[in-house]
Amino acid sequence: MISKKMLALMLLLLCLPLAIACGPKETAETDDPDDTATTVSEKEKAGINQPGDLNPIEAQTMIDDVTIGHNMNPDNTIPADQQGDDFAPGDTVHLAMEVGDTPAGSAVKVVWFGPNETRIGDETKTVNAGDKYLAFHSTDTSSWAKGDYRAEVWIGDEKVNQQQFNIVDKADAGR
Repeated sequence: MISKKMLALMLLLLCLPLAIACGPKETAETDDPDDTATTVSEKEKAGINQPGDLNPIEAQTMIDDVTIGHNMNPDNTIPADQQGDDFAPGDTVHLAMEVGDTPAGSAVKVVWFGPNETRIGDETKTVNAGDKYLAFHSTDTSSWAKGDYRAEVWIGDEKVNQQQFNIVDKADAGR
């Protein structure tokens, strides 16, 4: 006959793989030597009951017209003839967004990812009263390999946009 302690131990051992499988999985390695953490996690939080939590629907209305391109106007917009998603190594990747409906003091973060979901870096800016547009620019891309890249736009704990772009040969850039 099996004792109660033995039965409890067997149940615990049976549940252990399930508990491990349900652990957090959204991490990405970082190549940034200035980043002291070895892994980072960008994760939307469920619910809106914690400090910093945003209602997903409200968050979507705060950021509009996210655009990626080659050059930027002084007002932090990208002219239509400068919009595009093909860049040569060394080109600056500009990302602009409308923030006129974003409350002053809100933090907007852009996270840059390269091939194989490698996190390249991130930058956070605060929306000031009266800002209509907010602009972000890639770090030095001269060492970036050819391939598929993306930039995620976050406000609070909500990802509100994602822009795909490519690093290509110089002859194919600017399209």
